[in-house]
Amino acid sequence: MIKVLLVEDNDVDARLTQDILLECDLEVFEIIRVTRLSDAFARLARAHFDAVLLDLSLPDGYGISTLRQLQAANVRVAIIVLSGLNDQTLALQAVQNGAQDYLVKGEGQSELLIRSIRYAIERKRAEEHLTYLAQYDQLTCLVNRTLFRDRLIQAMARSKRLQQPLGLMLLDLDQFKPVNDTMGHDVGDQVLKAVAERLQQCVREVDTVARMGGDEFTIILEGLTCEEDITLVAQRITKLLAEPFHLGRHKALIGVSIGITVYPTDDHEVDELLKHADAAMYKAKQQGGSSFQFHIPDDSSSSTRLS
Repeated sequence: MIKVLLVEDNDVDARLTQDILLECDLEVFEIIRVTRLSDAFARLARAHFDAVLLDLSLPDGYGISTLRQLQAANVRVAIIVLSGLNDQTLALQAVQNGAQDYLVKGEGQSELLIRSIRYAIERKRAEEHLTYLAQYDQLTCLVNRTLFRDRLIQAMARSKRLQQPLGLMLLDLDQFKPVNDTMGHDVGDQVLKAVAERLQQCVREVDTVARMGGDEFTIILEGLTCEEDITLVAQRITKLLAEPFHLGRHKALIGVSIGITVYPTDDHEVDELLKHADAAMYKAKQQGGSSFQFHIPDDSSSSTRLS
């Protein structure tokens, strides 16, 4: 069944569209109709829809801004614009602003509307898949380096606005290379996936765990009340990753070295924050690993706190 939200204030046009979809022999459509943009927002917030058929002329919305608002409210739903205007410029603008298709009311056969809905849903799924591939690590399913940077920039802005410290962790696995060398890369990949799962167990849903590449991970901790919160997370991580990984007939023993910096105490841009966390991580590794250190922003940059 294909669930469609019809956003149309004209009764005649709405009835024509509903009749076309309900008489379709190839697909079963469930149609919910609303007459205002605000009602569409409410419906999309409460329930899942496969597609939206959107009139651009509504009592509380007009033109491309109507589409933009709907797209902002739910970026995952496929949107087909149903317009009374045969305007190629408007049609192009609609597609450029997130619509999967633009149809003119009363033009074309009923099969055109049905085919447009099917294709729009598939195009949206393909678009989401490509977005996923661009933003997530394929092995661990964690956020990748690209999306991590975007999230860190946004988290830094929230940190200053809400006056709450933000913890940035850079993690490098200890003794991971021997696992790859002695047990093989397949086992190494299994270890990385298990590490990702354990890291996610140590943080909250509001936090971000990312894989930067190889055996290097990062964590963004938001909404903290004090640095002690970061220490507790770091202690949980070092303890959990020190426990053996049982992978079939293999048993892998690793650890983790963690470098931490706190924003906005360390008030720098993204690249500089990462450098500071990396320097702290390197010092933790020099101490033998399975430990963490904080970067303390001062002129000497030599003072750090060891776990």
